[in-house]
Amino acid sequence: MGYDPQGVRFVLTAPETESTEQGFSPWKQMVYASVPARFAPRFLYKKHLNPESYPDGTAKVVPLGLRIVEDVLREHYPAEDVVVCHPSNLRQFVGPRTRAVGVAAHNPIGVAFSTGVYSNIFGSTAVPINAYESERIYTHPALRKYRPKVIVGGAGAWQIEKTNSFDRLGVDCTIVGRAEGVVLDLFRKADAGEELPRVVRPPEPRLDQLRVPARRATYGVVEMTRGCGRQCAFCSPTLETRVSLDQDALVEAVRANVREGGRCIFPVSEDIFIYGARQPFYIPNADAILSFYEAVASVPGVDFVPLSHATIAPALVNPHLIQEMSKLLLRFSVLKNPASTHPDKQFLSPLIGIETGSARLAAQTMSGKALPFDIRDWQDIVVEGIQILNRNNWFPVCTFIVGLPGETEDDVRQSLDLLHRLRHNKILYVPSIFTPLEDTRMAHGRGLKPRELTKLQWEFILTAWRQSLDFSVVRKRSNLAWKLGMYGFYYARGRWLHGPQFKYPALRFAGADEKKISPHLYLKWDGSNGTRDIPPKPPRLIAKHQGVAVEELAKLPSNGAAALRVLQ
Repeated sequence: MGYDPQGVRFVLTAPETESTEQGFSPWKQMVYASVPARFAPRFLYKKHLNPESYPDGTAKVVPLGLRIVEDVLREHYPAEDVVVCHPSNLRQFVGPRTRAVGVAAHNPIGVAFSTGVYSNIFGSTAVPINAYESERIYTHPALRKYRPKVIVGGAGAWQIEKTNSFDRLGVDCTIVGRAEGVVLDLFRKADAGEELPRVVRPPEPRLDQLRVPARRATYGVVEMTRGCGRQCAFCSPTLETRVSLDQDALVEAVRANVREGGRCIFPVSEDIFIYGARQPFYIPNADAILSFYEAVASVPGVDFVPLSHATIAPALVNPHLIQEMSKLLLRFSVLKNPASTHPDKQFLSPLIGIETGSARLAAQTMSGKALPFDIRDWQDIVVEGIQILNRNNWFPVCTFIVGLPGETEDDVRQSLDLLHRLRHNKILYVPSIFTPLEDTRMAHGRGLKPRELTKLQWEFILTAWRQSLDFSVVRKRSNLAWKLGMYGFYYARGRWLHGPQFKYPALRFAGADEKKISPHLYLKWDGSNGTRDIPPKPPRLIAKHQGVAVEELAKLPSNGAAALRVLQ
């Protein structure tokens, strides 16, 4: 297909860090939101991005959001008027005829949750790689020369408004929220030369506006659900209506991804266990979940099927579901660890939000995460749930949030207690500093700077990192390199950046002698425990509000109807 040398009417693009399928593991993409660009010269990571293009310069694989916008526009404009390309090919398609450029933004400024620790630990001006790659788009010579309208959407679009970066980046309009219902109108206005609103907050799209594009997306992403329902105060997707997309339509999207060369299919969700759920939504519909994953995995050409976000309580509600999913999906995992009992050492790694070890703070910010259990048993829910997952070779990535509004030193100690209880489990921890996100109940909360963290908060972050390091980095040389790197960072920069409260937590991560540093820390690793004694718990939790044993919940029909009768 040939294109007018005057440019294409509408051009869609995204940073190459959001289009890479490096290692067929979506979690590897998270690294680009963490590593400061100034400490990672572009030539070191560029070879790993490897953006795939067709001979005509259009992109083979881009984020799902761009595919949705492409789908909407091509319903109303000729195919030759809408092109999706990588930033390296913008010069080929942007010209005097180009009316608008749509940009997908995951972390355009670098103020997302993960950046709060993983980039800013090196200093407040340390811009992460994916923000640097985003800026390369906005400052691209073709955009600066021809001045098309620049429309930005995606999970990170709010950052441009929050930092008032419109003029600096040359952005005309940001869409904060789901774009299906408004994107056509905005591109039509741009086509007509009309002024665009700087910020658009679209209403939630109607069911008939939801789309499952038949084009290849990064990691073969297909959106299996929208919304959540657990009502966490720091999260925006939970405020959306909970919807499970049609299995047949999703499988068609899987086939389309494979036809265009995709080998990985990543069904994404705020919680994989709500797929097909009825009432109550927190009782997994095991039949629907297994049917969906079996349909995806059975498509010829699918080699890898990663797990998306999940909650921990469903593992206790239906341990048998975890076992059946393991039987089905372990062979489709690209992840391996010697701790796995699978013959090929494969394991599954969903992203699970633990967020805090404090039942008090959990009750204030995320009481729905515990359903159908009592949030006062939050630590026990986590410990017992992780044990079930680990037995089935699920080694989750677990997030924690440090500095939630209202967090006290005792709350941090309870999070450290939870780390101590989980010290022998197989987990990769991702602690982050609280960042107030738009359209959440905590949007007006205050996020801490790394310099403001207390000694206990640093102890939590660096103890979590140390436990992750000891589990996940199995090569002794690599493990040692990480520890020596922390020594070097602390003495060269860290002690000046973060103050005296950073010292002993950093030395713990670096592998210093525990006998020498433990008097200065709350958590003791030698068994002499500065942590409070935690009384032994029953081997299984009880759903306290109706006295329903977990074993009984697991026996209930998977459609949830009987579960509803029991719980009511």
